[in-house]
Amino acid sequence: MSSPGDLTTKLGPRQATAHFETAVWFYSSGENDDNRIAEALSRCADGIVLLPGPGSDAARRRPQLVQCFERFGLLPDYECDLMELDAGALCLRRQPGVAAGALTPAVEAALARLNRTLSDLKGSLQIHCSELEGAHRHIAALEEKLLKLKEYRRELKLLREQKRTLRKSPERRVGQILLAPYRLPEKLAKTVWKKLRRPARECRRSVAPSEYQEWFERHRATARDLERMRNESRTFASKPLISVITPVFDTPVQWLEEAIESVLAQAYENWELVLIDDGSSDTDLLRALPLLAARDRRIILKNLGKHEGISAALNQGLALARGEWVGFLDHDDVIEPDAVFQIVKLLQTHPDADLIYSDEDKLGEDGVEAPLFKPDWSPDFFLSYNYVGHLTAVRRDIVQGTGGFRSQFDSAQDYDLFFRVIDQTKRIHHIPSVLYHWRRSESSSAISVRQKPEQLEASRLAIEDHLKRRGESAHVGVDWRTHAFCVRRGLLEAKKISVIVLTCHGMELIERCIESLTNRTSYPNYEIVIVNDDEFHGASAFPSHFAYRTVRFSGEANDSALKNFAVNQTNDPWILFLGEGIEPIEPDWLTIMAEHVQRPEVGAVGARLLNPNATVEQAGRVVGVTVFRQNILV
Repeated sequence: MSSPGDLTTKLGPRQATAHFETAVWFYSSGENDDNRIAEALSRCADGIVLLPGPGSDAARRRPQLVQCFERFGLLPDYECDLMELDAGALCLRRQPGVAAGALTPAVEAALARLNRTLSDLKGSLQIHCSELEGAHRHIAALEEKLLKLKEYRRELKLLREQKRTLRKSPERRVGQILLAPYRLPEKLAKTVWKKLRRPARECRRSVAPSEYQEWFERHRATARDLERMRNESRTFASKPLISVITPVFDTPVQWLEEAIESVLAQAYENWELVLIDDGSSDTDLLRALPLLAARDRRIILKNLGKHEGISAALNQGLALARGEWVGFLDHDDVIEPDAVFQIVKLLQTHPDADLIYSDEDKLGEDGVEAPLFKPDWSPDFFLSYNYVGHLTAVRRDIVQGTGGFRSQFDSAQDYDLFFRVIDQTKRIHHIPSVLYHWRRSESSSAISVRQKPEQLEASRLAIEDHLKRRGESAHVGVDWRTHAFCVRRGLLEAKKISVIVLTCHGMELIERCIESLTNRTSYPNYEIVIVNDDEFHGASAFPSHFAYRTVRFSGEANDSALKNFAVNQTNDPWILFLGEGIEPIEPDWLTIMAEHVQRPEVGAVGARLLNPNATVEQAGRVVGVTVFRQNILV
């Protein structure tokens, strides 16, 4: 019932004056007709059961309704337990001789707080359950692969046993004796052939780069380019000193030497390299460090004397750095000769920049591989994982203003620092060039985050700390398949959503769409609006158990006209345009979209759409590539 007139209409003329023992009101989120509905219900029933309707906030609405009904002699019966119906349900009764209690407002206020806490806990439980289901699916997939591996091992073991049996058989021994005179020349010929082919194979391997390596060689700076950059940098109006900080701990000498050589080769010459030895014990490294530092007067070497951890070493490097800008280079990685030049070049046109990052790739045994071509600054993507990564340069005074690196986030210390940097500035710029080569090694997460399992937890804590500083209530989950993070924000209010579906391709498709919406949507407050034009008349024939509303458009129809017409037919604060061929996968899909659209800085939310074969049809929406909005395709 949405208005007092509905009561008379639904009861009919004979029952309109009847009196009932109990009436049930599924109250809405709106409060315009509370007094009139309360008066109408109090005239026809001695008891009222209040139940929150779709999208209504029991913690806010219930105390208001209790006050309304008190004026008509209906008081809360707190001994009536309706928890099985709903946590926010309440029974009101006529209680002769009992005056409206002075404690009722206080009790309702306390219950409102409990209901709100219960609602938050319920939402958190649903999120945790969803995360666990994802983890279980991932574990099931791994178990399936493990079973296949065990099956392959059993087959391999069986083949080996059969091979041993054949080797010991009398028939094989007789055959070996008979074939020996013929096999000796054959064996000699194979040996010679292998020796002749080996250099050719090695030569072919060295001149057969991967597709990416060929691309990278075409796009990296040549010797002529570097000479031009060196001359151009000397004419820059702004020539800031760039401090490159490199913590060192038991690094293989060859890898550290390659890292230092990559800095020495920089086209931009106003730099300094700060090497911080974090208590290394490798004797070869300890002998090599002073010699490496002596190669250039711009190299500073500091020995901490004991192992204090990556954050402590970086903070010591910050204390020694003299540059206006600081960059970070891992002790076994390599940067391109034009890396620092590109940073300073960007500053010529964007002198107000505070954080700059570039693209990167991995450095393996066969050369560079696995490039990461990054987007421009994307705050939400950054909450999924630290895509900024390498190479990164930040103004030194901003880093010092954040308090530097924090040891409790070691292994994700840069992620935590960047979060505190973006708390202070939004002047973040991206250089779309591969300037950093992240070496794959057994101790590096460049291979997999599993190499450093503590990094996953430290990263999650860094995200939570960032959201806490912003005052955002959220749960940070992990996608165990990709090891990316998923931030689930608390839904402040389940506002009503109009799900607008255009009918274009016939009855069967749209019926399946609406059925899947009804069965796979856990969001509590939405309506389905079907838009028909003059050429389609099938929506009215849907089965009655589907909750939907149809509107008819007359005139020359096109996609924009139909959508504009549909929006004008609803007063709901949030609108969702849904293609008739789309079906939900997870029940919380609409809740997740609502969590984003409620944010003040968000105007529209897109979703990833999958084809039946699990390939990506769309990966959201993007604005600004061209004049018009476009789909993101993968």
